[in-house]
Amino acid sequence: MPKKVILQLATTIDGYIADEHGSVDWIDATVGFDLDWGYDQFMSSIDTIVMGATSYRDALRLSPTFPYAEKNNYILTHQDKTDLPKRHFINGSVVELVKKLRQGSGKGIWIFGGGSVIQPLIEADLIDEYQLFTTPVILGKGVPLFGQRTKPLLLQLKSTTVFGPGVMVTYERKKTTDSN
Repeated sequence: MPKKVILQLATTIDGYIADEHGSVDWIDATVGFDLDWGYDQFMSSIDTIVMGATSYRDALRLSPTFPYAEKNNYILTHQDKTDLPKRHFINGSVVELVKKLRQGSGKGIWIFGGGSVIQPLIEADLIDEYQLFTTPVILGKGVPLFGQRTKPLLLQLKSTTVFGPGVMVTYERKKTTDSN
């Protein structure tokens, strides 16, 4: 059984994951990074994180030490970087990386962001579960969660949970006969 691939992130009411400058400061301004939204439970369900270089830099700014050091991290980058313990810098296809990772054993894979990592995985229909924390803010423009699609992506509602001023909505990929 393949490992579950989970896209879990905060989004605005109008569907943006970052403002037009790539900042996610609106999260702290609207709900706060210290809001208990089930983080510990979620983190215990994964052992791998996939993110882009900008998301990696943002994660480094969250605390004095890298907050996901105990997980296996794969950072997509165009720069030539030396791997660190549990941090693998990848210059290649995120689709091929996730296909390979999901065949391994262990817990789930968290797709952390950003848009250049998320979009190809959505288009390749490799995300099994979408956990979207909608915050009470409208940006009007920025980095959209969903870009243009060539065909509809069918999901089914799994759960909804209110956390503070926002809501976590979880969808599963609708199972079809040709699912990955």
